[in-house]
Amino acid sequence: MKKRKLLTIARGLFFLIGIVCFFTTLVMLAYEIYEKDTFRINKPRETNHKILFLCSYEPMFYTYRYQMAGLENELYSNGIEFDVIYMDTKNFRSDEDINEFYKFFKNRYKENKLQYEAVLLGDDDALAFAMKHQDELFSKLPMVFFGVNDLGLAYKAEENPYITGFYELNYLHQTMITAMDLFPDSKKLVAVHDESPAGMADVEQFYAMERQYNDYTFDDIDVEALTEREVVENLRVLSPDTLLFYMTCYNDKNGNVHSIYDSTSLIVNNVNVPVFRNYAEGRDAGVLGGTYMDFYEQSKQAAHTISEVLNDGADISTYSLSMYTPGITEFNYPLMKRYGITEKQLPEDTVYFGKPVTFYELYKNMLPIVFIMATSLLSFILAALSAFINEKDQVKILRRSKEQIVSSQNKLMYLANHDELLGLLNRGSIVRFLNNNLKSDDIYSVLMIDIDGFKDINENYGHQIGDKILVNISNALKRYALANNMVVGRYGGDEFLMLYRGKNLDQTSAAVKNIVTLFTQPFNADTVNVILSASIGISNSDGETTPEQHVINAEIAMYEAKVRGKNMVFVYAEDMKNKLILESNIKTAFLSAFDSDGFYLMYQPKISASTKEVIGYEALVRLKDSPYGPAVFIPIIEKSGWTIKLGRLITKLVVEQLHQWTEQGKTIHPISLNFSSRQIHDQGYCDYLKKLLLQYKVDPKYVQIEITESLLLEESSRTSELFKCFQNMNIKLLLDDFGTGYSSLAYLTYVPVDDVKLDKSLVDTYLMDGKEDFIRDVILLVHDIGKTITIEGVEYEWQYLKLAEFNADTIQGYYFSKPLCADEAIDFKVN
Repeated sequence: MKKRKLLTIARGLFFLIGIVCFFTTLVMLAYEIYEKDTFRINKPRETNHKILFLCSYEPMFYTYRYQMAGLENELYSNGIEFDVIYMDTKNFRSDEDINEFYKFFKNRYKENKLQYEAVLLGDDDALAFAMKHQDELFSKLPMVFFGVNDLGLAYKAEENPYITGFYELNYLHQTMITAMDLFPDSKKLVAVHDESPAGMADVEQFYAMERQYNDYTFDDIDVEALTEREVVENLRVLSPDTLLFYMTCYNDKNGNVHSIYDSTSLIVNNVNVPVFRNYAEGRDAGVLGGTYMDFYEQSKQAAHTISEVLNDGADISTYSLSMYTPGITEFNYPLMKRYGITEKQLPEDTVYFGKPVTFYELYKNMLPIVFIMATSLLSFILAALSAFINEKDQVKILRRSKEQIVSSQNKLMYLANHDELLGLLNRGSIVRFLNNNLKSDDIYSVLMIDIDGFKDINENYGHQIGDKILVNISNALKRYALANNMVVGRYGGDEFLMLYRGKNLDQTSAAVKNIVTLFTQPFNADTVNVILSASIGISNSDGETTPEQHVINAEIAMYEAKVRGKNMVFVYAEDMKNKLILESNIKTAFLSAFDSDGFYLMYQPKISASTKEVIGYEALVRLKDSPYGPAVFIPIIEKSGWTIKLGRLITKLVVEQLHQWTEQGKTIHPISLNFSSRQIHDQGYCDYLKKLLLQYKVDPKYVQIEITESLLLEESSRTSELFKCFQNMNIKLLLDDFGTGYSSLAYLTYVPVDDVKLDKSLVDTYLMDGKEDFIRDVILLVHDIGKTITIEGVEYEWQYLKLAEFNADTIQGYYFSKPLCADEAIDFKVN
C-alpha cells in the first residue's frame, strides 16, 4: 500500500511538472513570436475623430515608413483615423510646383468639403505651407508638426496658438564625436550635402562645430552646386585621413531628385574613407554608421499630442516646442571589422547591421524553451513509467477485488432502483414500473401524495427528526399498499406516488379516505409527536393517456389541492391543465415584457367632488400587446414573487411621466401608485424612489402611495420605518380598497394615512335609498379624524350628486373617465 501511494504521488508530481513545463513553453513561445513584431499597432478602437496628415514628401522617401508606423500605432489605438496628402517637394519644390499643389489641395479640401478636426504636418515644407494658408484652409484647427529641420521656422510656428510640434533633432554632433573617437588620427572632416532645407541645416551645424574642434580641417561637398562628375572627382581625391559625413543630399545640379539608394551608391563607391551618416538608411550599402533621430518615436509623440487634444480636450496652445527625440546609433558590423572597431568602443545600445550571429545569440531565447520542453518530456516519461509500475500492482489488486465487486452488484442494483432512506421504489423506478406494467385498457388510478408543511418539520426539529418521521410515514404507506395490492414509491422529498389497480378512485373512495386517515394519526420520532395532513392528486385511466402522463396529471391535481388550501383531494380535470398553461403563458408574457419594454401605464383621473376639476391620477399598469388584464396577471405576479420588480418598474414609469409632462410645460397633478403588502420586503425602495425623484427633478408631492389594509395590520417595525420614510419625503399615503377587509376606522387614528379610498363594493351596496346614511356617516367619520376621502367606482350622475351632497372630497370612476393614456389624461377636463 505504501509503494502504491508513493508511485501515485510520483506519477502525479511528474505529470504536474510536465504540464507546467509544457504550458510554460507555450507561453514563452507565444511571447517570443509576439516580441518579434517590431512595429506593433495597438488594437484599434471605435473611430471618433478624423484628421489630415500633410506629408512634405512621397511614400518612397526613406523616413515615411517609420513615420506611418508611429502614426498608425498611436492614432488607431485612440480612435482616430487619418487621410494622407503628399506634397512631394523632393521632386516638385519650385514656387510654381508649390502653387500648383495649393490649387490642387484647395480644390480637394474646400470644394469637396472635406472635414478634418486637426492636422499633422510632416517636415518643413508641410509646416510652411500650413502656416501660409492657415486662415484660408486650416482656420482654428490644431496642428502638430514633426521632422522639421529649420529651427527658425519651428520657433515661428510655436508662436501660433494653434500650432505646436517637434523639432527634428540632428544627431550630427554626436555622430561626429563618435567618428573622431573611433579615428583619432583622421583630422579632416568633410560633409556631403545638398541645398535643401535639411541639407543646409546639416551643413550649418557642421561648420558651427569648427571653432570647438580647431585642430580639425572642415570642408564640404555641395552636390547641388556640382555636376555628378565633379562630385565623383571630389570624392575620389579625399585623403585617407578624412572622415566623410553623408548628410541630406538627394538633389543634383540639374534639378533631379535621387533616391537614398542612388545617393548612397554614388558616395560609397567613390571613396576609400569611412562614411558616417546622421540619418537612417545606408548602413546596408556601405555607410559605416552614425546616430540618427528615431523617426518612429517622434511621429508617435506627435500623434499622442493630437490624441490628447481631441480625446482629452487639451489646449494645444499650452504645448511648447519639443526639442528632444531619442536617437538610434547604428553601425555596419563588417565595415567595423575592416576598420578595426570593436563593440566596446560604441554605446551599449548600438544596433549592428550585418553582425554574424553566434549559436548562443541565435538561439539564446530558445534554449530555455528547449530545456523546459525537455524537462516536460522527461517528466511525462517518468510519469508514464510510474503509472505502468502502479498499473501492474493495480491489476493484482483488481483481481482480488473482483469477488467484492460481484457481491456488491446486487446491492447497487437495489440502490439504483430504491430510495436509500425509505427503501421504497425511487422516482425513476416507479415511473418505469408504471410504463412497463400498465396497458391502455387497464383500469387504474395514480395517486400523488404530498405532505403538507413538512418543510416546517425540518426547520423546527432538524433534518434528523424529519427523516425519522418520513420513515414512519413511508412504513405506514408501505403497509397499507401491501395490504391493498397497491404499489408505492418515493417521487420526491416529501412526495409519494401510489398505484391502485382495478378501479378509478375519487374523493369518496374508501381507499382514498383510508390514506387520508393515515395522516390524522400522530407520527413520532424520539420525543417529538406531530400531526400532519396531505394534499392528494388523483389521475384515472381513460384508455388513452399514457401512465407517464397520468403521473404528471396526478401532480397537477395535487398542486391544485395545495393551492385550494391543502389537506384536500382533487381528481385531475382538463381545466386544471388549462389553468397551468394559462399561468405559464402569463409568466412568459410577463418576463418577455420585462425584457422588451412591454409594460405601459394608464391614468384614471381623480376629480374634485366640489369643483369637478382634475386633482390627480391613479397609475394602472397594463401589458402591451397582450390579452391578459391586471385582474389576471397581478395575482400570478404576486404568487411568483415578482411584485417588487414590477413595483419598481411602475414607480420609474410614473416619475418619468411626471418629468415628461413638466418638460412639455403641462400643469401636473399627483399620481398615486399601488404599493403591495409584498413590497414591504423591498428594503431599498425608499432610496430607489429618492434617487428617481432627484434624477428626474420631480417634487415628491406629486407622487402618492396607495396601500392596502393588510399592510397596516402587519404593524411591523419595517412598516413603521417605511411610513416614516414616506412622511419625511412629503409623500402622501392613501388607504386603498377600504371596506373590503378588516375595515376598522380605529387604526386610521394612529397610522399616517392622508386619504381613505372607499371601495366600489360599498358604494354599490349602500349608496341607495334606506342605506345611504351609512356612506354619509363613513365620510363624516373620516373627516372627523382629519383625513380626506376618495370614492371609487362612481359610474352614474346620481351617485356623484349624492356623494357631492355628502361632502365627499374626491371622485374616481367611469362616470367622469375611464383610465386614459398619458397624452389624454394630462389634457382631460370634465365637460
